[in-house]
Amino acid sequence: MNKQAIEIKSSIHGDVIISAIPGHFVTSHSHINYYIDITRVKHDHNMARNAALNFADYYSSTTLVDTIICMDGSEVIGSFLARELTKTSYMQMNSSSTIYVVTPEFNTNGQMIFRDNIQDMIAGKRILLLIASITTGKTAKRSLECLDYYGGNVIGISAIFSTMDEVQDIPVKSIFQKEDIPDYQTYSFRDCPFCKENHKIDALANSYGYSKI
Repeated sequence: MNKQAIEIKSSIHGDVIISAIPGHFVTSHSHINYYIDITRVKHDHNMARNAALNFADYYSSTTLVDTIICMDGSEVIGSFLARELTKTSYMQMNSSSTIYVVTPEFNTNGQMIFRDNIQDMIAGKRILLLIASITTGKTAKRSLECLDYYGGNVIGISAIFSTMDEVQDIPVKSIFQKEDIPDYQTYSFRDCPFCKENHKIDALANSYGYSKI
């Protein structure tokens, strides 16, 4: 993991930038050859706003949204997105509406839950699922199952980086795709070429960051 990170700018909003760090990374679902660092997009308020503008372009004139579910620390983007979608304009489907911005809770078993006082913002609502990154799709699928359990209707998925165009027939709108990192690969632990060649693991990674080993 001593190689220099590759900086990648969005072709649509050049002020939205991620980094691809080469190495042998392990997530809870897979082994990957790049860690996609989206920290600045989530925490730099200017970049988060530009990311929200990108997502708003997809939904503002075509999609009614009641609730934005923010996964992986994407609350800043979600707040900006709600603001953009509710701006007063005859072109805006959500003009002057109320959009809830909700972060799920996870219990001791790692299950995604919503407390009683939050459930009214989920049940019967048109939901936009905002995820930092989608690689294997497992986190997105678990989120969809949970939201379905609570009676939510997911009408779209947005991700900063995604290798998938849809999850369970729901379209994924992303700022960066696999084509932006042509040699990006994800492997099961059984098929990981790094492990087969006895290359050490560089770091454990999730959507919040990585920890070197």
